Formats: sequence, C-alpha cells, structure tokens
Amino acid sequence: MDQPATLAWKYAASLIYEEDLPMLAAHLLAAGHDSPSLRDLAGRSRREHPSTIRQLFGHAMEELGIMIPDDETAERCLLHHMATQLSVGAMSPAEAAARIWKGIEALTGPEQTFVAAVGMEYHLDLMSPEELRAWENTVRLAAKALAGAAFPYAL
Repeated sequence: MDQPATLAWKYAASLIYEEDLPMLAAHLLAAGHDSPSLRDLAGRSRREHPSTIRQLFGHAMEELGIMIPDDETAERCLLHHMATQLSVGAMSPAEAAARIWKGIEALTGPEQTFVAAVGMEYHLDLMSPEELRAWENTVRLAAKALAGAAFPYAL
C-alpha cells in the first residue's frame, strides 16, 4: 500500500483517478492512517460526484499533514518513481519511454540526464538489436543515477 504522500503525487500526476480514491482511503485507514475526512472519503462510493471526492481527498491529505504537489513537482516525482522502478527491474526502458512526454519537468542534472537518455523521438522498432541494447543500457544507467539522487518530496 502506498503512503499518503505517494498517493498525493500520483493523484497530482493523474496516475490515480477520483473514482479510486474512496477505496484507497479505506486502504490508508487499514494501514493505520486516520483523519475525519479520510474516514468520510473511505465511506463514499466510487460513483460519488468527482468534485466531492476531490474536496474530501484534499481535506484528508491536509489533515494528515500532506501537501498535494503542484504539476511540476508531481512530474518530477513521476520521473524519480520511474527511475526507481527501472533500477529494480519493475519497468523496462521501453515502458519508461512510453510514459515520458515532451515538456516534462526535469530540473536537476540527474533528472535531465534521465529524460535525455529515454529520449522523446526514439523509434524502438527501427533500432538494430545492438542500438536497442545500447539505448537500454544508457537508460538504465541514467535511471540508477536518478534513483540514487535525493528528492525533497517524500516518495
């Protein structure tokens, strides 16, 4: 189960949808996190109006002392998350390439190196096997460097 801060950035990065928040709130309660809004959210239906769910989620995070990050911070969290997933073998370089988009915020050197290594215009199906292996190795090395870099937001 993800921690509240992780759910906050995943929600801000559009990896979590409003209709999933009531069940995720229930999981947070079961994991020992508690607040009045979290309890209220956990009792709601996934068919509840999205604005009500968003408001309750925001209140719950505030009550838990978690700030929902802005878009830039959420994108940077996503980069660090993907780098970690790549480093432990839970994601392939091709999966990372499919998720990184033009204009993603990369502010630090390791973030910029990772985005550049993944590339925006790679045509993986046109690469020779040697080119593909070299690209994958470059992406994995950049991911390892980024995964080891400090990030100010709790992941």
